[in-house]
Amino acid sequence: MALSRPNSSRANSLTKKLRDFSVNYVKISEADMSRSKDLVRDYIENEVMDWCKRNSSLPILRLEYTGSVYEGLKTEAADEVDVMVVLRTNRQEITVEPTPFPGYARLKVGPNSGFRRYANSEGYIEPTRLRDAWFYSLVTQAVTTFNSKLPSPDVRLVARYHGPAVQIDIYSKISDKVLLSTDLVPCFHLPSDEYYVAKPYSGGRDVSQADLLWRQSFSLKEKAKLQHMDRDGGCRHELLRIVKTLVKKQSTSLGKLESYHLKTAFMHYMDDERYSWNGQDSLGEHFRGFLQKVQGYLETATLPHYWLSDVNLIEDIDQRVLAAMAGRIRRILNSDIELNAVLA
Repeated sequence: MALSRPNSSRANSLTKKLRDFSVNYVKISEADMSRSKDLVRDYIENEVMDWCKRNSSLPILRLEYTGSVYEGLKTEAADEVDVMVVLRTNRQEITVEPTPFPGYARLKVGPNSGFRRYANSEGYIEPTRLRDAWFYSLVTQAVTTFNSKLPSPDVRLVARYHGPAVQIDIYSKISDKVLLSTDLVPCFHLPSDEYYVAKPYSGGRDVSQADLLWRQSFSLKEKAKLQHMDRDGGCRHELLRIVKTLVKKQSTSLGKLESYHLKTAFMHYMDDERYSWNGQDSLGEHFRGFLQKVQGYLETATLPHYWLSDVNLIEDIDQRVLAAMAGRIRRILNSDIELNAVLA
């Protein structure tokens, strides 16, 4: 789709409004971003996960940092990070068995594998069992060990379940406020260069033995695509952060649009619009172009998964809700009064 170019003065005016909106509502200071990454390094990597690696009954290969902080797409506050805890496996240790559900597989191990204790009688690794019986127990021991250190550290750590992840909250001992929350998710990296994480099936269909399904993760591919996408001096990061924040502020009318929907739509949009990202008016032009792209997905009730083209990410959203969200975006694009109101 060729990018339509509005009147230059109008685009320039919109670009200024968007930049003002970004300063007021979106941007996170470099100092805050660095602070969050320092907290991850100092306490999650060097303390908790270092203890886990030394005391784990299962071999931990490495950590992979994913999500919006490491993609340069976090908005409002750098207060959450995602970490994949990659387990070491022998080349033939795990067999991936496809399922009828795109993006999900069963992982099977032989009788001599160390992972067998977390598998059912047929050898299929159970994600919840691995998390509960091994990972949560291991992390809580690491957290307890850290909190009991002398001299007493300046922070305290709290571990808890968070869906399929184990979340560690880092609290300041002075203010007793959470400085950072980290989601740790066990992960297998297989010889096919596929990653599978302990996240349950989230489709709308009833699935037999859903508790045996592992979700294929594309987080590292997405990070590689998004982290350095503005090497040409473009405005891609800024644009997506602005749209994410705008949608969040419009939670009543656009609340069913999740961050992953917007990120997926944006990756498709970037494939269509490979050029003209670093001009004076590019932010305003692409803001309209990207919202038109999102509107089109909502009107057709189809947003293809970027990596699994047969998967429609919005198929479970009611058609009337999709139509209402498409109408809301159309009004924002077609009315300067509406646009000014959402950017105020």
